Amino acid sequence: MHALVAGGDCIDDADALRTGATAKVLGHQVLAPSTLGTFLRSFTFGHVRQLDQAAEQILGRSAGRGRHRR
Repeated sequence: MHALVAGGDCIDDADALRTGATAKVLGHQVLAPSTLGTFLRSFTFGHVRQLDQAAEQILGRSAGRGRHRR
């Protein structure tokens, strides 16, 4: 998640977070990118559908809160 928030879009970008003082800033050790790959490969199509539904609900709620009421 940290890599996505920072604008990363591949496992190499996740590896970049392991440099410097990232662990101090985040408050925990950043795991190796291969761990991320193993985690992502464990997802099934059903998991992806669940995540898609959750993202849709979260984005819908946040969009509704951003509207100005008159």
